[in-house]
Amino acid sequence: MLTQSLQIQQYMETLLRRGTATSDLAYLRILQLVHVQASTLVEDLKAYELPSVSPRTPFEATEFRRSLTGSAATSSGTSAAVSTMLETAMEELFVPYTEGQRYLERESRSLGELYSSLLANFTRYHVRRYPGL
Repeated sequence: MLTQSLQIQQYMETLLRRGTATSDLAYLRILQLVHVQASTLVEDLKAYELPSVSPRTPFEATEFRRSLTGSAATSSGTSAAVSTMLETAMEELFVPYTEGQRYLERESRSLGELYSSLLANFTRYHVRRYPGL
């Protein structure tokens, strides 16, 4: 599990470096996309949770099936532990990018760049259209 987490983190960092090289908007869009995809993965993994006991003999298989249908308390404890672990891993994956004011500063800078770009286009248009003003 740790190896896959590291691979996901390394791939995410590679994507974010590429986004940073392009623009703040590209970085923010990639961060949002990665968050959505990671959230989807976590939810999908939660759907496949099983109790930690696996049967080895036909008798144990029968008992295993009974435990799945009969005692949800045991499996829900294991499921809750796995769900908690997945949620914690998800949070830890994004902490470096959202802690403190990092995300808000980048979002503000991106909005400022977009606004400046649109304002420059507006100004150029009006200077060409109304040269005497």
